[in-house]
Amino acid sequence: MVEKNQRRKKIWLKLASVIMAILLWFYVVNQGDVLTGSNLVDVELKYRNPPTDLTVVGPEKVSVKLWGSLHGSGNIVAYVDLAGLGKGAHKVPVKLEPVTGAMVTSVQPDKVDITLEELSEKVFQVKHEVKQNPQAGYQLTEVLLASDSCMVKGEADAVGRVARVVAPIDMGNIKDVTAVKVILQARDVNGKNISEGIKLIPSTIDAYIVLEKKQVSKLVAVKPQLIGKAAEGFSQGEVKSDPAQITVLGDQMRVDALNEIVTQPIDIGGKQEDFVQVVEMVQPEGIIFSPTRITINVKISKNGVKGVQ
Repeated sequence: MVEKNQRRKKIWLKLASVIMAILLWFYVVNQGDVLTGSNLVDVELKYRNPPTDLTVVGPEKVSVKLWGSLHGSGNIVAYVDLAGLGKGAHKVPVKLEPVTGAMVTSVQPDKVDITLEELSEKVFQVKHEVKQNPQAGYQLTEVLLASDSCMVKGEADAVGRVARVVAPIDMGNIKDVTAVKVILQARDVNGKNISEGIKLIPSTIDAYIVLEKKQVSKLVAVKPQLIGKAAEGFSQGEVKSDPAQITVLGDQMRVDALNEIVTQPIDIGGKQEDFVQVVEMVQPEGIIFSPTRITINVKISKNGVKGVQ
């Protein structure tokens, strides 16, 4: 009788185990996407505890075989521990952090070959580079960099390929004086970016950009501005200015729109003979010019009498 009860108890325990396994399966399925044992997920291989004076050369990814519920490969962390290792080649085991909701079956490869190399470093002078020109009508006056040097540190071969370090600046939306943060870039002799195997210190700097409206100059005609009338029986004749043109300077839009510049009013009221007068020019807004004063020669002739040339 006792033996019969024990058999029944074992049967019930087996049934309970099967039921629990089924319930666990449904729980796992309901937690997220199910990955079977045949699924391989490529994950980034992290290097922990690297020696401060050495750089690591090794694979960037490994494959992890999983079964269970997984909310994205971002939950999987594969790493190798470099603590205590010195310069040279090493074969090190790949380890995994526990993955919630999934069972890890294997890591491929379970060991990786890595090399610890001495760090190389070199200091470069930072030069600014215009990535996008200023808007029309503006010109670059000055660029001030918060740091004019950058240390390139990393694998000896990679550091050796660096020819210069630049601060590329987009000036397309800049006006007047503006401060911007610039990400530094290492370039080879052909101008190509180098990013793998090196680290830039600092990697970002502040740049102060000074733009101003573009100043242009050109010659424009002088237009004498006469007011009044000559005396009765006399008429105004030829009017000459010396010089006939003056140089104007200002921002490009203003100068481009200017074709002539007028003098201050010259009164010929009651005049009966030729006269010479030194006058100033009317100054348009935002424009400077040279000379500021010119000489005007005005001919006055008696009606019916031809003027002497």
